[in-house]
Amino acid sequence: MRYWENFTCIKFVERDAKLHSNYIYFTVKSCGCCSFLGKNGNGRQPISIGRNCEKFGIIIHELGHTIGFHHEHARGDRDKHIIINKANIMRGQAYNFDVLSPDEFDEPLQPYDYNSIMHYAKNSFSKSSYLDTITPIGLPPGTHIELGQRRRLSRGDILQANLLYKCAACGRTFQQNAGQIVGPHYVYTGNDLHGEYEGSGDLGEQAASADADASLSNCEWRITATNGERIILYLQELQLLSSENCTEDYLEIRDGYWHRSPLVRRLCGNSSGEVITTETSRMLINYVNRNAALGYRGFKARFEVVCGGDLHLNKDQSIDSPNYPLEYMPGKECIWRITAPPHHQVALKFQSFELEKHDSCIYDYIEIRDGSRSESKLIGRFCGDKLPPSIKTHSNQMYIRFVSDGSVQKLGFSAALMLDVDECKFMQHGCQHVCINTLGSYQCGCHAGYELQANGKTCENACGGIVNATMSNGTLYSPSYPDLYPNAKECVWEVVAPVHHAVFLNFTHFDLEGTNLQYTKCSYDYLIIYSKMRDNRLKKIGIYCGNELPPIVNSEQNILRIEFHSDRTVQRSGFSALFTLDEDECAVNNGGCQHRCRNTYGAYQCSCRNGYDLHKNGHNCTETKCKFEITSSYGVLHSPNYPNDYARNIYCYWHFQTVLGHRIQLTFHDFEVESHQECIYDYVAIYDGRSENSSTLGIYCGGREPYAVIASSNEMFMVLKTDAGLQRKGFKASFVSECGGYLRATNHSQIFYSHPRYGSRPYKRNMYCDWRIEADPDSSVKIKFLHFEIEFSERCDYDFLEVTEEGNAMNIIHGRFCGKRKPPIIVSNSDTLLLKFQTDESNSLRGFAISFVVVEPPDDDGGEEFDAVTPFPGYLKNMYAETAVGEDQTVQRTQFLPPSRLI
Repeated sequence: MRYWENFTCIKFVERDAKLHSNYIYFTVKSCGCCSFLGKNGNGRQPISIGRNCEKFGIIIHELGHTIGFHHEHARGDRDKHIIINKANIMRGQAYNFDVLSPDEFDEPLQPYDYNSIMHYAKNSFSKSSYLDTITPIGLPPGTHIELGQRRRLSRGDILQANLLYKCAACGRTFQQNAGQIVGPHYVYTGNDLHGEYEGSGDLGEQAASADADASLSNCEWRITATNGERIILYLQELQLLSSENCTEDYLEIRDGYWHRSPLVRRLCGNSSGEVITTETSRMLINYVNRNAALGYRGFKARFEVVCGGDLHLNKDQSIDSPNYPLEYMPGKECIWRITAPPHHQVALKFQSFELEKHDSCIYDYIEIRDGSRSESKLIGRFCGDKLPPSIKTHSNQMYIRFVSDGSVQKLGFSAALMLDVDECKFMQHGCQHVCINTLGSYQCGCHAGYELQANGKTCENACGGIVNATMSNGTLYSPSYPDLYPNAKECVWEVVAPVHHAVFLNFTHFDLEGTNLQYTKCSYDYLIIYSKMRDNRLKKIGIYCGNELPPIVNSEQNILRIEFHSDRTVQRSGFSALFTLDEDECAVNNGGCQHRCRNTYGAYQCSCRNGYDLHKNGHNCTETKCKFEITSSYGVLHSPNYPNDYARNIYCYWHFQTVLGHRIQLTFHDFEVESHQECIYDYVAIYDGRSENSSTLGIYCGGREPYAVIASSNEMFMVLKTDAGLQRKGFKASFVSECGGYLRATNHSQIFYSHPRYGSRPYKRNMYCDWRIEADPDSSVKIKFLHFEIEFSERCDYDFLEVTEEGNAMNIIHGRFCGKRKPPIIVSNSDTLLLKFQTDESNSLRGFAISFVVVEPPDDDGGEEFDAVTPFPGYLKNMYAETAVGEDQTVQRTQFLPPSRLI
């Protein structure tokens, strides 16, 4: 959604039920990847992101349908641009290539776009991947197209969206932390270029042209930060026609995303030095200057995004780490001071959490305090990837501090802030024994040995009670044991041992209604066992029912809590259990264990965290040998102990790294991992990057070999994780370094090569490699050839390197090169260059080495403007249903959902 916002004036906002009766929501439906076309208008409108759909380009494509885009190849004029090879289409799938009728499709706003993210690939629904179902026609020589690409919006997609939504002619969306905004009529003085127009984010226009262009009299800029951040606008200079209440020309700043958001300021006349701050994470700037020809030159301003701030909690809100859900920035410190109304408390519930891991959380962390100051009582400091517990203050204030250092960056956190009233403190709750405050409510409880009556307030003598186990062992029985226990009974026992001791519970008889099977909840009669911690927190050990003896359980500290519940139906004979005391060796100095200490009867056991093995001394932890750093260009690997069963509770990883400009392809030849529908027990996970924080290429289990997996850059990370259950033989796989992939250009020059063994061996025959070199928006890519030696032919038909760039409706070719003469330096006009290297079956030579770096865009006398939005007309209600197929992310239709046709 941010990607669409960055190039258009379309805005995706979290639904407010009072304002938005119609809205989209993401779900998983049987149609796989599917979306309605345009606005349905019937309230909640689904976008299905099914299995294998959770890829960037496919989600962009499905959002395109929601925005109002048909498939490009279904246009009425498509036969002038492509040929549909019907003989190559799978049986029963020809309807995917039907042309839309005039009443289904508006008149096209743009030329036919082969590179559109809404176009099918050349072999979609083909009988074989080698047979094309779509063939382009009538293209100029040297034109490069990417039918069916699912990596980015084409220029045609962007222009079409901006036309469809009637975006303002100037303006843009900013999603960075700081920037400059300059009106289209602003004229610089001094040594600056006169009339340079930076407000659109493109290359600029002369002031005279801006004055003459009436479409530039109304502009819109949108600044989008993340939740919990605020935007500060520094107005450096303003010069507009002055009018009463600024009704003629004006600069309008709103605190939000649309024209109904709260108005912060409306300015006109002459002004400078104004500082305007939002309360939310979005700012909307509208500029109207109809009198530029009279010398009113508009405005110049800069903005910055700051995190944290003072929040007055009158309703539920959310806060996110800076840049969430992308990685947070290094060297950040954000402080939120949250204040709730009197007699309320602040509750914090984390929905997503991933910070740099450290045992003491000294690098990146979030710190939460009960109060409004840095000296207030510390509730907790959290880091790593484990979701912190829900937190509630005792006062009406909360202090939250997020800190990141200069090293590792993760995805950060998202959390909900909620108001809560402590009914136990400020209300006549009426509880006889104990009042337990819950989020949004409260409940009464009873001391052990009592049970709550039907009125939910009073307590009476019952089974259970406080069992003093400081002197001897003993036995617990269910009510009436060995006779049938009574209906509707609740009993609570707390077995209390001396400090530094634990309670062990061994069942000798067990017979309760229900079945304690996996995936089956004990919802009728059941026994719940907890460890009661020193802060009175209950840590659940397990819930049991049926007639199978539960395992021996033990408390983590010195109190074991047992709760028995029976309903009003079936009765059984209940349970009998022996409790025994044992000294808890883990209570003192963690038992001498470096990582974890688990108390066992008469002894204790040390264990280590993932990635570490227990030393032979039984206490210390050493880094596991199941870590592999792989830098070779090819090889074979297998899981530990293959072909025999892998071990239980292991965590192994393989980090592949090859030379820049190449990527790892991983192929499985044998695969057998414990099966589960969602792979939650044992699994192999593959990530597109250097760690588990990179995007996921796939998570696999079961007995079927996964398809070959290929990374997008020069690093890949694979994990084998097993639990304490079933074991299988694991896997065997081979890997090879392939040329091509994604390269990120920076201010520092980098070098990549034609093939992995450049300098020692010639390139291979029959190679096909493509690279995408991308810079930040509003920047360009410069490539320089350091060495170049490719088989020569007059037209470079045999071996060649082709450099192209995305144009409006088709790609622009910079050149096709071969021979031994170094090509010239090439600078892109956009932020991306595409390189394709192809060789035939004959000669192979040394290859090439290329350096690439970010540079300022070349001078241009114009520029295209990609920004702004009005609501989309909601009369088209077809729904597109597509399923991802293979690694090329082509799409297939799956079914019809009446009454709308699915395509």
